[in-house]
Amino acid sequence: MKVALVQSALVWGDVEKNLEHFDRELSRIEGCGVIVLPEMFTSGSRMVKVSKEVAEAEKCRVAAQYTAVREKMTEWAVRQGALVVGSTVYEEAGRYYNRLLAVSPDGGCQCYDKRHCFRMGGENEHFTAGTRQLVFDYEGVRMAVFICYDLRFPVWCRNTERYDLAVYVANWPEARREVWKVLLRARAIENQAFVVGVNCVGEDVNGICYAGDSLVADARGNVVAKAQAFQEETLVVELDVAELHRFRDQFDVLEDRDDFIINLNYKR
Repeated sequence: MKVALVQSALVWGDVEKNLEHFDRELSRIEGCGVIVLPEMFTSGSRMVKVSKEVAEAEKCRVAAQYTAVREKMTEWAVRQGALVVGSTVYEEAGRYYNRLLAVSPDGGCQCYDKRHCFRMGGENEHFTAGTRQLVFDYEGVRMAVFICYDLRFPVWCRNTERYDLAVYVANWPEARREVWKVLLRARAIENQAFVVGVNCVGEDVNGICYAGDSLVADARGNVVAKAQAFQEETLVVELDVAELHRFRDQFDVLEDRDDFIINLNYKR
């Protein structure tokens, strides 16, 4: 399977300009089965703050945005003949979610809501945490998808369903870039899976810098491909899933993993 990692700058807060930008970027990609975009590729990780006075208008705006994004991602998936993955804002019953969409060429769409909202940045005050993982099969490859801060939580990412590929989309600041790179490799090693991490570049409205450092790691923790730091780049990588399965057959660490049940209602 060929995977395209679209490492790009974002126009923070401007959905229309971002959709136009990624439309051009995706039109240049050929022969890839999966295309991965950064977290909140439509607007950047801007917090949704609503007052009672503007709540209904805000809900309508976000609903319209979500519809436009889903329609555009479906258009891209059909045009490119690829699964297109990226996250945006979603509202339901007055709650907001950082929702990842995985849209296939047949128009099908699967969703994952970010489980770990970044508390130090106040994300948990604006977004509701998701309650379920998403693992699915696509063209013979079993995939799991996660968003940014999820990367720091190995229990949530644990490979209990024999996925072959874990995808992480992110807005991960340059100040913690080494953590990003180390944790991507760690998740690949402990879960005996390919890991794809796609981050943005550039600077946000608060002056925070993003280095990108998008990469692909294999089950041994080797970085098999990486994008240039601080630059826009579309990185195309071919994953040898058959070799991954051979490696697991010879050295199947997952068979000795500990069983556990995640308590989604636990509070500190």
